[in-house]
Amino acid sequence: MKKFFFVVFIIVVILAALPLLVGDIETKELNDEARKELGVKFISLTDGMVHYDISGPEKGEIVVLVHGNAAPYFSWDKNLAALTGAGFRVIRYDLYGFGYSARPDVDYSRALYDRQLMELLDKLKINGPINLVGTSQGGSIAVYFAATHPEKVKKLALLSPFINVLPMKAIIGLIKIPGIGDYLGRVLLDRVNKNYPQKVFADAAAIPAEFTENYMKQLAYKGFKRARISNLRGDSLADFTPQYEQVGKTKIPVLFTWGTADKVIMADSVANIKKAMPSVEYHEIEGGGHLVHYEKPSPVNKILVDFLKK
Repeated sequence: MKKFFFVVFIIVVILAALPLLVGDIETKELNDEARKELGVKFISLTDGMVHYDISGPEKGEIVVLVHGNAAPYFSWDKNLAALTGAGFRVIRYDLYGFGYSARPDVDYSRALYDRQLMELLDKLKINGPINLVGTSQGGSIAVYFAATHPEKVKKLALLSPFINVLPMKAIIGLIKIPGIGDYLGRVLLDRVNKNYPQKVFADAAAIPAEFTENYMKQLAYKGFKRARISNLRGDSLADFTPQYEQVGKTKIPVLFTWGTADKVIMADSVANIKKAMPSVEYHEIEGGGHLVHYEKPSPVNKILVDFLKK
């Protein structure tokens, strides 16, 4: 019996010590001083400050880019020039919890992201229908927005979008458990977040240094891990099939692109999306990973611009 209690005691000590041993890369406050030093554009919305940018011809059709979990705002760097060069007025922004946008202590629900996009458009005085482009979770956010506000969307482009299936179901299930999930987040999420770029490129050995540098910057601001845990626990990554089906029944033209080497959104998701949206315009990019629009921008840019110009 003494041996049993000793073993339990050792386990408890190890569990208590682990958070201290692994450290914490969230060392910076994302406050007014930090935002001033960053020297980028911010706009104040109900749930906090949002990092955004708008570029391209002032009278061009509006295109709004919604990033996913793989990388924030900068993940559109390889696509911006093609869109503005084609005459579009392009808005991109960081979702709450990502990049340089606020990390409010709220539920990171589909309603939160929908409200963020709607308020951003209102603040920027964008009244007419927009062309909406979303990747990964940004794809499901875009689909939800189009299903909820169909009058606001002219065209919808989905690049490797999330619908209802993700890898690592067991780990996600543990993170959803109060207490256990918070502990795992404290001990493991820094490492998971730092290694995540390796999952979103087809060739993990060829990840551009500029991507890694920009990706790592956001991890240093406090609240990133809390936001990720909340995102996993809520309805942001639940089943969006009803919304896909709803949009599929509207007259909104929909584009769907997917890289054949995607390790996050895999073939079962492709089948589910095609089933929910039978008339979707579908394109495969051979050998492209999850962030195919960053990894192989040329074919994606051509497909995207052609679709938006129709």
